[in-house]
Amino acid sequence: MSFSPPPPPVFAGENYNIWAVKMKKYLQADDLWNVVLNDIKPPPLRANPTIAQIRQRSEDTAKKYKAMSCL
Repeated sequence: MSFSPPPPPVFAGENYNIWAVKMKKYLQADDLWNVVLNDIKPPPLRANPTIAQIRQRSEDTAKKYKAMSCL
């Protein structure tokens, strides 16, 4: 059995306040809200980074684009 998360709430032009609360919770559940709120950019990699550091930076960089695609 596989789990697929629900799609993000869609703003249909009405009830903005309700949509905004739902979208905030959706992004928080995906650990993306801080990226939206603070526009955090990951620090550059140091010389000779490990594979784990490269992967982490790649994931952190992708968070902003994931959040934007939800919006």
